[in-house]
Amino acid sequence: MPKIGLIFNGVWSHYSFAKAPKYKDIYELIYIHDLSADKLDGLDALCIPFQSNHEALHEHQQLIYNFLQAGKKVFVEGDSTANWLEAQWEDRPVNNYWWVTNLNNPPVSDTDYNHPLYKGLLPRHACWHTHGAYTKVPAHASIIQKNEAGEIITWETNHYGGTLLVTTLDPIVEHGIQQITHLDNYVDRLTHYLCGVTPTGTFEIVAADYGVSTV
Repeated sequence: MPKIGLIFNGVWSHYSFAKAPKYKDIYELIYIHDLSADKLDGLDALCIPFQSNHEALHEHQQLIYNFLQAGKKVFVEGDSTANWLEAQWEDRPVNNYWWVTNLNNPPVSDTDYNHPLYKGLLPRHACWHTHGAYTKVPAHASIIQKNEAGEIITWETNHYGGTLLVTTLDPIVEHGIQQITHLDNYVDRLTHYLCGVTPTGTFEIVAADYGVSTV
């Protein structure tokens, strides 16, 4: 039975991630316009990936906070113009070339490696590129990652009853398109952090899931 709901609005990388054999028994795609209390029933966590429809999410704001209030976890990644979060996000240039000059010096200079998600990760596994920064977060939030300018990249709070983890990283999307092939290091730890299950095996895209014989 799936343990994590993955909000879906038609983005291919969301689909390829959730349908990959490594993750398909853990994650369940939930079309954003079908989001309901029934869809969330029995799940341990909810993932809101990069390239989500935040206007539609705002319509379900109370549902998400009710899920948190029940002691569950919500993970929000990537760009977030969300007005349903008590935070302010601003766009920043995306640095896709940092690894050319120094593979071990990603664009995040400060990471709390004591956090269960980041514990044991190498710097290049804990950050690849970021989509903007949070210039304002709730006073009750703990800061997990900052960039070189001291701006907030990843933050977390338990104020709402459960755990709300927010980042400008985009692990679900990048792993889904396999543009960055080492993201199983991050995503597998994320999955365990959200639901207690550690995925096994390698990432694979199954052609039959797309109605073709080869991918």
